[in-house]
Amino acid sequence: MQRRFTDQLGNVITISYPPKRIISLVPSQTELLFELGLDKEIVGLTKFCIHPIEKFAERTKIGGTKKLNIEKIRSLEPDLIIGNKEENQQEQIEVLMQEFPVWMSDIYTLDDAKKTITEIGELVDRSPEASYLNHLITAGFNDLHTLALQNGLNKKAAYLIWKDPYMLAGKDTFINDIMRLNGLVNITD
Repeated sequence: MQRRFTDQLGNVITISYPPKRIISLVPSQTELLFELGLDKEIVGLTKFCIHPIEKFAERTKIGGTKKLNIEKIRSLEPDLIIGNKEENQQEQIEVLMQEFPVWMSDIYTLDDAKKTITEIGELVDRSPEASYLNHLITAGFNDLHTLALQNGLNKKAAYLIWKDPYMLAGKDTFINDIMRLNGLVNITD
């Protein structure tokens, strides 16, 4: 069966539903796919998609998030590729879109992340699992927020995302939103 979906950048894709040969171009979304129970469907991932570690060795590596091996991706004959606007290079994504259905996420907040979980759950026929995961995430963050309020946490903090050169998470980012929700003030604000 064929189904149409719209990604978070407004692109409409048509896929064989449910997809059977998925490539993930982003570590966090790879972890999500495994969490949704798609062990057999994931045929390719990046060299940075190392969690869960026991799944990493079993999968074909298709390069890094910024330097994809297009030929290796072609050889895997995916029926769905999942990427992210921030993590992946637009030029490479455009090449892949000419040949394969590519669904792109665009995440800046916890709410965006939960929406992505819901949408990917629908995309891969795992809506109940996605709904349950969102429930767990919401409950966990509610608990953390309560603890932050009870302890008067309103500290300034920095979140290092890279070294050589050192780079900090800035404002208008997912990391900044998570810090804010937990009572931390990003020093870049």
